[in-house]
Amino acid sequence: MSARRLSLSRGRSTRAAQDTPSEAGVAQAVLAAALDPIITIDSSGVIHSASDSVKRVFGWRAADLVGRNINVLMPEPHRSAHDGYLDRYRKSGTTHILNTARRFDAVRKDGTAFPIELSISRAEIPGHATPLFVGIIRDLSRHSGAVRGDGAAAGAEEQVRLITLLAEQTSALHEAQQRLHMADRMASIGTLAAGLGHDMNNVLLPVRAHLNAIQAQADQPGVREHVAMVHKSVAYLQQLADGLQFLALDPDSRDSRLAATDLHDWWLRAGSLLTKAVPKHVRTTAAFTPGLPKVGVSAHGLTQAVLNLVVNAGESIPGDGGQHAGHVHIWAEGAEDGTHVRLGVTDNGRGMSEEVRRRAFEIFFTTKPRGLGTGLGLALVRKVVADAGGTVEIQSQPDTGTTVVMVLPVAVAAPRPPNARTAMILLADGRAAALVRQLLDLAGVRTRCCGVPPGGGQADIWVTEPTPSALHAAAAWRTRHPAGCLVLFGQPDSGAAAAWNALHPVTIDDCQDVGAIRTALHRAAGGP
Repeated sequence: MSARRLSLSRGRSTRAAQDTPSEAGVAQAVLAAALDPIITIDSSGVIHSASDSVKRVFGWRAADLVGRNINVLMPEPHRSAHDGYLDRYRKSGTTHILNTARRFDAVRKDGTAFPIELSISRAEIPGHATPLFVGIIRDLSRHSGAVRGDGAAAGAEEQVRLITLLAEQTSALHEAQQRLHMADRMASIGTLAAGLGHDMNNVLLPVRAHLNAIQAQADQPGVREHVAMVHKSVAYLQQLADGLQFLALDPDSRDSRLAATDLHDWWLRAGSLLTKAVPKHVRTTAAFTPGLPKVGVSAHGLTQAVLNLVVNAGESIPGDGGQHAGHVHIWAEGAEDGTHVRLGVTDNGRGMSEEVRRRAFEIFFTTKPRGLGTGLGLALVRKVVADAGGTVEIQSQPDTGTTVVMVLPVAVAAPRPPNARTAMILLADGRAAALVRQLLDLAGVRTRCCGVPPGGGQADIWVTEPTPSALHAAAAWRTRHPAGCLVLFGQPDSGAAAAWNALHPVTIDDCQDVGAIRTALHRAAGGP
């Protein structure tokens, strides 16, 4: 499955479902047609969506409420106490207000209080760690006045209103069921992507190992050239496998919020997949400022966020037969204060009007044709960035293109003990080097991956392949560090075995065995 098809599958219905309304269109129609206000909030009380009827009842425009705390609609003392109610619910998971109708006082935008009947239900969203809460609000002030004027007429009117409301809610529930079904199918695709990426990794690791062995013994220039081309193709497949695994992981997982991602390393692993997410008439480029610090967001969360931005950018550029040269540019630069990194996606597409730009992060809001958009992409981007403690900016005008900038905080390095060991990793296989670095990092060892430093370096642990060129550097390092630990990634040739054994190495016999690699590195990290 190509990255282009995979990325678009998030927004397209299957052929069998093409005649059903789009999720975004249904959601917008339901919210626009609802007679009583319908408001959704998250577990922190932040409003995610509101029906158009909030304007008539509360005096607020729906778009102006999105992003605000729900307590703006409450009078004191409930306004000040509401965050405490939510905090207790998050800790205990129990409440008496769900799935029942209760009467409260509310407050309009102009400050006037009025009675309401509130019904709240909990909505579990597939793929999200936290639920949304849906509130349906009935204005009792209007109803009570009708009863005083003409009880019989008000009763008939109320019956009609309830029948209409029941029909609307039944329709909304049906559409919600369709959305859940679609989400379940997307989860299945994610599972498939995870399995595919895992299987590709299992195949690629021995292929790379055998290619290294062939290359070491190939003396003819023509053979070396062919092996180098195969290496290049395998490296590209490895990048696609990494990208698939990034897409399959959950950006809301707890571990993702404690991650630190090197943007240069991330782009090497995910860039091949991301650049395939644009139409053929669009060119992609990338430029990352050298020396950027790690950012406090997971690699898979970053991949899913940038994928949405790249897909949106590509689809905003019309395919007009070559008249308009489409260009999407992914870039990153450090902020002047050194506490944040700005990661952006810039396109030269249609751009946005001020109204579209202002509503871009509203859940279910989309300007794409039916079947091409769900209105969830930018909402996911904002959530990934907000969970990391960052912000998202949109710079756009009609016909001038769009730039979306994620302002990401620099990752806070975990404190290490003052006597922490250091390791030098000198492996030609980038995938193997990344695995070794990850295992040593988990063991509390500072790692460096670079060329052979003058004089053998100052590392306590030296990880290298037993090649002839590495033998001299390893011997120099051993002279400077007689108590250090030398780790050989593979068995040396019989002719050089004696020279290597004189350096007292820890040897990983099977470089395809992750367990053997972990055991050897654990021994190295624990002492000489």
